[in-house]
Amino acid sequence: MDPFALPDELPSGIEELTALRAAASDAFTRLRGKVDAGETLSDDELAELRAVVAAGKTLDVALAAAEAPGRAAERADEINVLIAEGATASVDTGDDDDDADDEAEEVDDVVEEAEAIVDEAVSVTAGAAKGKAVARTTFAGIQKGKKAHIPRGTDSGQGDVGFRMKESMVNQVKGLVGFKEIAESLAAVKKGHRPVGNISSAGAFNSLPLFALERGQLPEVRDSQDLVAAIQAATALDRLIPPTFDPKTGSLTAAGGWCAPSEQLYDFCAVPLATDLLVMPEVNISNRGGIRWPNEPDLSQIFDSFEFFFTEPELEALPAPIKECVEIPCPDEFTEIRLNAVGYCVEAGILQTQAWPELIQWFMESITQEHFRALSRRSILDMVSGSTPISVTTASLGVSATSSVLNTLELMAINLRLNKGYARGYPIEVVTPNWLHAIIRADLAQMEGIDTKSVSDAQIDTWFSARGIRPQFVADWQTREAGMPGNLGTLQWPGSVSVLMYPAGTWFRSLTPVIEFGVQYPRELLQINRYSRFFTEDAYAVGKRCDESLAVTMPTCVNGGYGGPITVTCNTPADEVQSLATSGTPTGGTLTLIFQGQTTAPIAYNAAASAVQSALLALSNLDSGDVAASGGALGTAPVVLTFGGRFKGANVPKITVVSALTGGTDPTAEITVTTEGGS
Repeated sequence: MDPFALPDELPSGIEELTALRAAASDAFTRLRGKVDAGETLSDDELAELRAVVAAGKTLDVALAAAEAPGRAAERADEINVLIAEGATASVDTGDDDDDADDEAEEVDDVVEEAEAIVDEAVSVTAGAAKGKAVARTTFAGIQKGKKAHIPRGTDSGQGDVGFRMKESMVNQVKGLVGFKEIAESLAAVKKGHRPVGNISSAGAFNSLPLFALERGQLPEVRDSQDLVAAIQAATALDRLIPPTFDPKTGSLTAAGGWCAPSEQLYDFCAVPLATDLLVMPEVNISNRGGIRWPNEPDLSQIFDSFEFFFTEPELEALPAPIKECVEIPCPDEFTEIRLNAVGYCVEAGILQTQAWPELIQWFMESITQEHFRALSRRSILDMVSGSTPISVTTASLGVSATSSVLNTLELMAINLRLNKGYARGYPIEVVTPNWLHAIIRADLAQMEGIDTKSVSDAQIDTWFSARGIRPQFVADWQTREAGMPGNLGTLQWPGSVSVLMYPAGTWFRSLTPVIEFGVQYPRELLQINRYSRFFTEDAYAVGKRCDESLAVTMPTCVNGGYGGPITVTCNTPADEVQSLATSGTPTGGTLTLIFQGQTTAPIAYNAAASAVQSALLALSNLDSGDVAASGGALGTAPVVLTFGGRFKGANVPKITVVSALTGGTDPTAEITVTTEGGS
C-alpha cells in the first residue's frame, strides 16, 4: 500500500477535502494498529506517521474554511430578512413630545446596531466568496421620531428547546418559535397554496416538512466512546435535572419508544488504583536463593545473676569469696529464609487486540492492581504467622473501642521496648486494617459530654503518635470476608480487631525481579491463534530478625463508654514466691544465698526456715517484712520464701545459690520460682 501524502495543491470542494481527510484517517489507523500489535515502525513508516498527523490538521483547517461561506451567507440572509420586516412593520404614534424624542433616539440606536450587524455579515460573506459583492441594507427610509418594530431572535444558544419553521410554512419566522406562531402559520394557508421546499414521494404519499423540534446543540454520539463522554458530561452535578411532574395528570412526562437497536458499549468501568498497601523495608537477597543469620541466645537467666557484689568484710574474710564468671554462649541455631517465586502470566487471542482492545486494557489494569494487593496481603499473612499471638479478651484495658485500642496498643508497645531495653520513645510499628479510624470515630460519636462527631483521621493519628506508635493502615487484611468491613452484608462493627506490633526494622521483604517480558508471539501459541500478552516473575521472601513481633487481638466494643460510671475490678498482683531445696542427700557443709548482689552468711545444710529467713534479713537490702520463710527444714522439705513489704506484688529478682554441701551423692542446692510476682 502506497504511503499517504497530501497533493501539492489542495482541492477547493468540500467533497474532495472530506475524501482526503478520510484517507489520512485510514493511514493513521493502519500505522496505529502496528504499534498496538507491538511492532516497531520503520523509518519510512515513522515519516509517514508524521506526515499523516500534520495533514490531518491542515485538512481540518481547509474544511472549516470551505464550509464558512455557506454559513456566513445564510446568516446574512437571515439578518436582511429581519431588517426588511422591521422596516415595513407598524410604528407606534405618541402624543407626548418627550416620548417622541426618546423614541427617536432609540430608533437611531437600533438603526446603528442593525447596520453594524449587516456590515459584519457582508464582510464575512465577501471574504469567504473571494470578493463577491453583497448588497448592503440601509435604514434611510425610516421616519425620524418613529419607533420601528424589529423582531429579536429567540435562539439563545446551546441547550434551548423549541420549534424551528421550515421554508414551506406560510409567514416563516426565523429562530425558535412556539405553538402560537405555528398555529398562525397553519391558519394562514389558503386554498390553492403551492408550498415551497423539498417534497419527497414515498409510494402514494407525499412528505412535506413543516417544522422541527430542536433541543439545542447537544453532542453528537457516533460511537461508544462518544456515548461514554456524553453520559459523563450529562451526569455532572450541575447538569442533573429532575424529571418533569405534571400536576394535572399526576404522572411523570415520558418519551416515546424507539424500535432501533441499542448502541453497543465496549468500554469497561475504570479500575481503581491499589491503595493502602503494606510498606516495609526492601532488601535484595543474593543469587544463592536465600539468606541465614544466627539466632540470638536468651540471656535472661544470665542477667539475673551475672554480677558479683561483696562487702569489704567479705573480701577480707578467709577463705576469700569466689568471683563467679559467665561464659559467652555459642549460638548453635540459625534462622534461614529461602526465596519463593511469585508472578503472573497473561495470554490472549491474536484478534482480541484489534477486535476488542478495551477488554485487553481493562483486564491488564485489573490484574496488575490485584497483583499489588495480593503481594501486600501475602506479606501481612507471613508476618502474622511469624508473630507471637496475644489476645486481650476482656475489657480490663478499656470499656469501649477507643480506650481498649489505645490502652492495649500502649501497653504492648511498652512491653516490646522494655523486653529489649529500648528507650521509652523508641518507635513501634503497627499494621492495622484501614477501618480502625472509623471504629474509633463510631465509638466517640456515642460518648457524652464533648463534641465527638467530627473527629478527623489526623486527630486520631496524633493519639498514636503521642504513644510512640507508627501505624500503617492496610486494605487487604480483615476486610471483605463475612462480618468484616468491605462485605456488603456486614451490618455492624466487628467485636475485635487484630494488629501487628513490632519495633521498627524488625520485618523486611525481598522482592527481586527474576524475569519479565511483554508481548510475544511464540510459534506454539501462534498455531492455536494465541499470543503471550505479559509475563512477570519475582523472587519473594519475608524475614524477621533481632526483635519480637506480636499479633495482638483486642476487643472493640462500640458503646461510647468511659471510665467514670463503670466499676472495674482490677486483679491484685501476686506476691513473689521462691523455694529453696537441697538434693543429693547432703550430710554436711553450707550454702550461701545472693540477693541483688549481696551474699548471706553461710547457712547449714539442715537449717530450719527461721535460720534461712534470718540470714536473708541480715542483708542491708532487705528489711523486716520483705521476706518470710516457711516449710523446711532443709534436707527434709523445701524452705518457701514469700516476699512482701517493699516487694509485695512485685516481680523480684531470683535468688542465687552458692553450694558448699558435702556428703551424699552430688549434693547441691537450688532456688525455684513457684509464683512470679506481678502476674
